[in-house]
Amino acid sequence: MVRAVVLINVEAEQTARACEQLADIPGVAEVYSVAGNYDVVAVLSVRSNEDLADLVTGNIRKVSGITHT
Repeated sequence: MVRAVVLINVEAEQTARACEQLADIPGVAEVYSVAGNYDVVAVLSVRSNEDLADLVTGNIRKVSGITHT
């Protein structure tokens, strides 16, 4: 099992919506709204590094409102 922490920036006023969408993605184990340089932290849990790459580039970066991971 591969676990990773992804730090995410979100457009202003889109944090709650982005968190909800992230939480619905298979492989996203936990989602936290945070303060500081990043807006959201997502903890991912997948079977392999390839699955991790696919999850981040294929799903997480496509969530509405996310500007940077």
